[in-house]
Amino acid sequence: MKNIKLILTAVFVASMVTGCLVDDEENTSFAESPYVIGFETSFANESYFEDLGVVEANYPLNVLGGGDGTPIENDIVVNYEIASSSTAVEGQEFDFVDNSGTLTIPAGSTFVNFPLNINTGNFDPNTPTSLILKLTGTNGDSSVISELNDELAITFVGCQSQLNQYTYQVTTTRDADGGVENSQLETISLLSVNTFRTATVGPFGPGARRGDIGGTNGFTFEDVCGTITISSQNLVSLYSNQVYGTGEVDPETGNITFKYAITFSGAPTFYTSVFVRQ
Repeated sequence: MKNIKLILTAVFVASMVTGCLVDDEENTSFAESPYVIGFETSFANESYFEDLGVVEANYPLNVLGGGDGTPIENDIVVNYEIASSSTAVEGQEFDFVDNSGTLTIPAGSTFVNFPLNINTGNFDPNTPTSLILKLTGTNGDSSVISELNDELAITFVGCQSQLNQYTYQVTTTRDADGGVENSQLETISLLSVNTFRTATVGPFGPGARRGDIGGTNGFTFEDVCGTITISSQNLVSLYSNQVYGTGEVDPETGNITFKYAITFSGAPTFYTSVFVRQ
């Protein structure tokens, strides 16, 4: 019996030692995981409609994670290139502040700014162009490039939208059955350069079938040289229902067509709103 107790005790102690060794290995592995590097955002718009000379813009390149949570001990050198899909031209819309093709995140820091000289007088007044920067690698094994944050698209916008200067006859229909949700005269509000807000969205808004909803009416959208983007946003800036979509401005008539969705209980209902300029 005594020998059996000794054997059981030895097995228990061995299992505890093994468990500690496994934990130690896992902690060490976590601490040695590479730092993940990427752009803070995947896109940026630079809008200028007059020649203000050369303006420097900065776009953060960040340490997004990895390691054991402590600051980096050594400089991280990041390589980048211009993607083949870029339409902007160096020396026209932009110039690099540094032509080395690298950026360095200093030891002890969590980011470095990517500087770019913007030539505000050289934008195309009719068509936006884009510089697409792609991160290609880092020095050593202590860091890697994020697969989700490895590109930054910088769009140079030289066309100033004037959609708020007109009144529109608006008709909104449900895509599923063509049913009319509202039809009325509307104006569009200017929020900032090339960014606007409608008066109605789907069946909601002043004078529409659900005009008593309250809150801020309509939806916010951006017009970049006739291409409309409706970024995901809360319904009338008040409810958790999401509104998102696209659209376009007819260059000949100035009429606007919006195609968007409103989520109800997670399921989207799709709408088309046609704004006919008066």
